[in-house]
Amino acid sequence: MLNVAEALAILLDAVFSLPFLDVPLEDVLGRTLAERIVADRDFPPTDRSAMDGFAVRAADCSEPGTVLSVSGEVRAGQDAGAAFVGTGQAVRIFTGGVIPRGADAVVMVELTEEDRNAGIVLVKECPETLQHIRRQGEDLRAGEAVIEAGQIVRAAEIAALAAVGRTRVTVVRPPRVAVMSTGDEVVEVESNPAPHQVRNSNARMLLAQIQAVGVDARYLGIARDDRGALDAMIADGLTGDVLILTGGVSVGEYDLVGAALIRARCEVLFHNVAMRPGKPIVAAKRGGCLVLGLPGNPVSAFTGFHVFVAPALRKLLGHPAPVAAPLRAMLVGPLRRRPGRLTYQLAHLRWHEGKPLVVPVTSASSGDVLSLVRGNAFIVVPGDAQPIPAGTEVDVVAWS
Repeated sequence: MLNVAEALAILLDAVFSLPFLDVPLEDVLGRTLAERIVADRDFPPTDRSAMDGFAVRAADCSEPGTVLSVSGEVRAGQDAGAAFVGTGQAVRIFTGGVIPRGADAVVMVELTEEDRNAGIVLVKECPETLQHIRRQGEDLRAGEAVIEAGQIVRAAEIAALAAVGRTRVTVVRPPRVAVMSTGDEVVEVESNPAPHQVRNSNARMLLAQIQAVGVDARYLGIARDDRGALDAMIADGLTGDVLILTGGVSVGEYDLVGAALIRARCEVLFHNVAMRPGKPIVAAKRGGCLVLGLPGNPVSAFTGFHVFVAPALRKLLGHPAPVAAPLRAMLVGPLRRRPGRLTYQLAHLRWHEGKPLVVPVTSASSGDVLSLVRGNAFIVVPGDAQPIPAGTEVDVVAWS
């Protein structure tokens, strides 16, 4: 069997580039930028005041208590126009106001006393040159990069795009993803299952996980343990960019997915990975469609999605770092292990006094779907017969 790192490298190497789309600004949230965004002008475009107060000449205020004549006012959003600060003068200014000609410092209003009737202001400090002035271009110069290609657009990027006047943006087209389940034992969620049947929690779980990555997916349904039905549903799924199957990927007599993918002329990239849970994972491709077959056991399918499917989707979306990096956290309570495969232990990650702590979550088996609600992370440790004692730092991968 391949180890996780080897399988992940093979999978990501098979991920193809998606075409770009030109979309309006209102549709860009959550998308991946396919172009470098540059400033269309200096930011700020002029010298501006960082405070409400008075624009002055620092040389005129060499001693506290200087009295200056007020020669005008500049509000935010107002052209400074003819406003000018000459010797012994000051201009009333507000935050964001353009610094008038002649001024080289701003005194905050709290350190002044103005007599509007007399048209004078008393300055209680000795300002330094450029005090409380935001210089033209100090944030960014015209032509400099605002956002690099590959960035996922959040509300912060929306603000930056709007600030540089971008009403349309080039983004990576989101992948077209399909999800299907297999097995005669699986029934839809709204059904009243017989004792030998299970509700299709996997499909709902996978659809939600895909959405959390930032992609929409269509649900194809449940393919029964019938060659014709399975082939037809797989053929439908292969018309998109990614097909995710759950169930039927092991080696039992009724685990039919592997043979069905071969009949569909898919190239199998790997089948089975040295991990626990989730060993019977299959990855394949046909043309421009990537296929990932996950185990039917819910915890195995959930884990397989995080380890393999999510990185593949993120790379398709154009993420520069599609694989989530682990963090180190202190283990609360001992962690029992089994020898052999790399283990992804369900866990609950929390922070205490600024430090990450992680608690193993008990799960009856890889079919214990209800245990998932108690976790928010995986502890990732090599297989071993020896338990890991409490207080040990371990690798943890958070689910979000």
